[in-house]
Amino acid sequence: MRSSQSSSIPRSSESVVDCVRYVIFTGANERAVVAICRHFRRSGIACSLIARPGQDPLRKTSFVGWIEAVRGVDRLEADDMLAAFTQIKARHAGERLIFLPTAESIIRLVLDKREAFEAAGLEVPLVDKSLYERVSDKASFLELMAGVGMSLPPRIDRVVASDLPMVAKPFHEVSPRSGRKLYPELIFTEQALEAFLAGRGGEDYFFQRYLDGRSYYFLAFFPRSGEPTVRYQENLLQQPNGKSMLAARLCECPDPWSEQCLIRGFQSVGFFGFVMVELIEANGVFHLIEANPRLWGPFELAIKAGLRPEAIAGAAGHERGSKRALYLWTSGLALSLFAGGRPRRYPQYLRKLVSRPSALLGADIYLRMDTLRLLGHELKSALGLTIHQVRSRLSETNL
Repeated sequence: MRSSQSSSIPRSSESVVDCVRYVIFTGANERAVVAICRHFRRSGIACSLIARPGQDPLRKTSFVGWIEAVRGVDRLEADDMLAAFTQIKARHAGERLIFLPTAESIIRLVLDKREAFEAAGLEVPLVDKSLYERVSDKASFLELMAGVGMSLPPRIDRVVASDLPMVAKPFHEVSPRSGRKLYPELIFTEQALEAFLAGRGGEDYFFQRYLDGRSYYFLAFFPRSGEPTVRYQENLLQQPNGKSMLAARLCECPDPWSEQCLIRGFQSVGFFGFVMVELIEANGVFHLIEANPRLWGPFELAIKAGLRPEAIAGAAGHERGSKRALYLWTSGLALSLFAGGRPRRYPQYLRKLVSRPSALLGADIYLRMDTLRLLGHELKSALGLTIHQVRSRLSETNL
């Protein structure tokens, strides 16, 4: 066996028999990748990483030895990714090499060139491209789930300032007009609305009312046949503009009706694989926000709840897991605050965060021996943002 940083880690007897190795393209969604690698190391499951060129954050973790190939260019190109994968294939001849879906831009490229990746020897245990996009794209997913009874945030067809605050959501992840990747935008002021309409190309977006309430994630794995495994997290603190969750906790099902609607909707189109769905409870009604059909950022909570990433290839069943675990991304909070952002705080978040201080201390995703360098890097980056802001303000004062 190689060093503890090697990808050739001891494997469980099931893995040895099946000769299964999971393959992850890194460079995005590092928190999920770290959580998966920790689980694989504990479970003795083989994994190879294909890194982004340059300063891939996984290089600042103890999993750097799991990087067995590096992409040649710092953008997503199918030929470049295939060339990197062939290095993995050559090193592990005779093993089943299985793609793990951690970033939607990478997933979409792999599905677009699925035949080429599968011909090269990479198993892609995902639905077809059209179904994936139907679930991933916000407008089509909301339409699908509205058809099975889910409540949606009220739509705004004619945008005026009196409707503020509101959320601008892209119809598609990538604009069919410009090819640009699109993100939702939370709009709170009339000035922000004017700037958005002037600079973003309104044809790519639709608008919904902004809902203030409790936030939950429906966490699920749908097998190709049979019933799904479902867990839940309640979100406590979020980066500005609807970005990544900073703090969360596991919880029980907040609304059985919504759960049954979601299961019925996914099963009605034959979806299988992992998916996370965000729900907002406002005035006692659970509203559907969006879905992420991949392994999501706070996936460490899902692992603690008993979900197992290797189930995507039928390698293992799920477990009962914990019901009380917490999740915290301290350096993500620092990055937001030092950049001048204001994280979104959900109802009762302080009481729930401080109710178990010892658990909170151990809940940070990067406050572990295997990721201390990455934690330090992100905190240093956050401090650098603050210094840059101070210098900019001093420069403006001296003008």
